[in-house]
Amino acid sequence: MVLESIQPFVQSKSPTPTSSPISSDPSLAGVLEAISLAMLGIFLATVVIRAWPLKILDSQWQLGFAAELINNASLALVGALLTPLALAFYPGSEKLRARRNTFRRLALAAAIGFLLLIPLQASAGWRLYRTVTSTAEQQSSQSARKLTELRQAIAAATSPQEIQAKLSQLVGPSAGLTPIQLRTPIDQLRQELLVGADQAANRLQQRIQAQASLKPDRLIKETIRIALSSLLYAAGFAFLAGALPRTSQRTVAFGWRKGNWFSGKRRSGKKKI
Repeated sequence: MVLESIQPFVQSKSPTPTSSPISSDPSLAGVLEAISLAMLGIFLATVVIRAWPLKILDSQWQLGFAAELINNASLALVGALLTPLALAFYPGSEKLRARRNTFRRLALAAAIGFLLLIPLQASAGWRLYRTVTSTAEQQSSQSARKLTELRQAIAAATSPQEIQAKLSQLVGPSAGLTPIQLRTPIDQLRQELLVGADQAANRLQQRIQAQASLKPDRLIKETIRIALSSLLYAAGFAFLAGALPRTSQRTVAFGWRKGNWFSGKRRSGKKKI
């Protein structure tokens, strides 16, 4: 009677063997492996095509390459994730296990690369902004100087031919007076050209003011977008590489532990004596 009364209690306390959260399915693992390789191949092809020809010292090329990496990094992240997922469905595959270990090392390098992309992209954006601003200021200064010299030449000219020669010297061989202007009296021609020069000077002044008030909003927004995306992708690849702690019970149940992606190892309960 005593043994019968304690038997249910003993049975309720005895450990039950744990079962694998995922049943083995080699065919599904093969599909996941194919999708993983396809996504990684698309990512590599897109990045290589965008990067060619290499202009490593060109700020504009650096910005374009960084944007291309960020825009397509999801392909690499999901593609790398599918390989350990395929191993979870087929834990006996040595090929998948070896590929998982390789992707794990590459994921750590990718995480470091995305972190380095943040200061590199910010530096390239700043250099490009300074170059564009400096070039615009230089062009505006040259145009203003030419307009001043042209006004002086028009005011001091004594014939249409003299104005024609000065236009060719300041503006270029393609610039010049029309046949009708060449036959126009010098006083009337001078007045018409000075009015045109004043209008050109006003347009130039408006362009200079617009450039002075222009803020690099688009460049700043793109820099922030790439910086935040790089940080998130770095965290994602570091997580896949096992560099970040994983405390979720579900990931442990799937064999997704630090330093061991979807290892496929199954825990078995140990009976207590």
